[in-house]
Amino acid sequence: MDFFSRQMTAKRTSSRLVLYFLLAIAIIFGGVNVVLYGVAILTTHDTGQGSWLWHDWSSQALLGTLWLVAGGSLLEWFLLREGGQAIAKMLQAQQVDFATQDPAHRQFINVCEEMAIASGVPMPRLYVLSQEKTINAFVAGYHVQDSVLVVTQGAVQYLSRDELQAVVGHEYSHILNGDMRLNTYMVSLLAGLSAVGQMGDFLMRSPTGNHSKHKSVTPFWPLGLGLWLVGYVGLVLGRLIKAAISRERENLADASSVQFTRNPDALAGALYKIGQFGSFLGSWHAEQMSHMCFANSLAMSEWFASHPPLEQRINAISPSFLTRIKYQTRDTHKEVQSASSQSSNLVVNSPHFSSFSSSQKISESVVGQTTEYINDEVVFNLDMPLSDTVGELRWTDLLSAQYLYRSLSVEVSRALQTSAGAKTVLFALLANEQQASEQIIRDFFAQQASMVRWVMQLQKHLASSDNRLALPMVELAIPRLQQLTTDEQQQFLVELRRFAWLNHHLSVFEFALLKLIEQALYPAKVIFRQQALGHFVPQCAQLVATLLHYSAHHASDYERYYRQVLSSVFLERIPTMPTSAQCTLQALDKVFIQFAYMNAEAKKQLINLAAKTIQSDGVLHRSEYELVRVLAAVLACPMPLLDGVIKT
Repeated sequence: MDFFSRQMTAKRTSSRLVLYFLLAIAIIFGGVNVVLYGVAILTTHDTGQGSWLWHDWSSQALLGTLWLVAGGSLLEWFLLREGGQAIAKMLQAQQVDFATQDPAHRQFINVCEEMAIASGVPMPRLYVLSQEKTINAFVAGYHVQDSVLVVTQGAVQYLSRDELQAVVGHEYSHILNGDMRLNTYMVSLLAGLSAVGQMGDFLMRSPTGNHSKHKSVTPFWPLGLGLWLVGYVGLVLGRLIKAAISRERENLADASSVQFTRNPDALAGALYKIGQFGSFLGSWHAEQMSHMCFANSLAMSEWFASHPPLEQRINAISPSFLTRIKYQTRDTHKEVQSASSQSSNLVVNSPHFSSFSSSQKISESVVGQTTEYINDEVVFNLDMPLSDTVGELRWTDLLSAQYLYRSLSVEVSRALQTSAGAKTVLFALLANEQQASEQIIRDFFAQQASMVRWVMQLQKHLASSDNRLALPMVELAIPRLQQLTTDEQQQFLVELRRFAWLNHHLSVFEFALLKLIEQALYPAKVIFRQQALGHFVPQCAQLVATLLHYSAHHASDYERYYRQVLSSVFLERIPTMPTSAQCTLQALDKVFIQFAYMNAEAKKQLINLAAKTIQSDGVLHRSEYELVRVLAAVLACPMPLLDGVIKT
């Protein structure tokens, strides 16, 4: 099942959630209706004409139930309207500092950034629940741009690097599979089911007078007790809905993590350590977050648990793991001591961000064999259709990401530890692309002597670095920019655009850099009315023509390939091919904005269309690769590093 199919499956799951929710509301209404019928009998209001199924107060019961449930859900949505960050703040999680010297936190950053580069998913904001010593993690957010990845202190402290990588891979798969958004909406939706119980609790405990003896008893306590009991039914229904929705998604995420890391023992080891250190959260919000977490966040019956049992999950991914653990000679005490020692002795060997286990070392000689340099342009060989890579978690991409990560110079790695340094890296990337002189840099940063020195220093290092590192460096810089205030982001983007246009020309890389940053800092609004590919024929024609314009084809062959590619998708009359003067990056930018209105099937077809275009000459050029990465970002289709970019 490909990325687009998984997204459609997530949407069908959302429809199933709504159906369960409506059924739960009907059951709660039935309970409220019975409670009011009892009140009517006790108060002699009932005239004998009604029944517990429908009586004089049934319409009020229905209206009140709808108001309470809808109000509870809307209130929770309003409180969590900022998405993942609001949930992290609700749990009092602490955001991870990219300049931290804590070895465990630094390792957490390393693993997450490798995952982001390898999967093509922008890195979520990273948080740690420092007060939680158990092992757990979750992702939350309505969109990738507002997503967060939260782990407990126990997870970064007790898990080895491979085990932490497996857990992070599990959470990234929730983003790719569309679970993160579903789970975040579920928090607000299910909050409404407990609103009736909260109203009952209020009626039982609300003071009716100024005297202290009146504060514990109210004349409405029979009604309040009845509503409180109905609210408990709502709580049970909410747990059943979580269990019905979450269990299958957790199994899929486990399988995706194993596929990505090719290390089932790592994920099994993380689950096994949960059996030792626990996964329950001490937060008051553990109930709300139970369906989001990597493992159960609170104790409950197997019927209501949002996750399959640990033993079942371990046996599903590594059937022999528990047997091997059973016959190990080390006792539990030594194992715990070893895990704690490993965590406390983590060492960042250099200012480079990443460290690797011996099993993940990559042969640089092999990497170099797949790269050709033609007229200073990097050409990458393609081994598979481009469309097959979208949303896929693959081990080769993870190894490629680790190689790129390790290849960063010490100076660039140090700069990327802060927001100011990340901005400097981006200016240096543009300066290197333009081959800007020292005088140009001094004139642009006339009042910032330290900035001039920093940009020039980084430019020298970038001049001798692998061009394949350029876009990954942009992606690494983006999370640092997201820590800036809105005004600081706007001011920086204005300055970056000015710098990019200093030579009155915008290269493909400069266009890609600016577009990726704009997409991350200012995500497109959610479009509810999405259309099929047939509504975008002129825009598709513009995309194909522009990709051909930046390919290695001779100009005389543009028309032939243009018609060949478009005729495979559109049966109607193909638009006249735009002229070379019309194939500008500015025109393409306008087309990209319109692509946001495509539905999932249209996005899949468009990716295939772009793939056919860039594969028509058998190679993927750097400019084509950069344009396709931007296209994938605009379509919100995570595209990992291609096999042709880094062959491992």
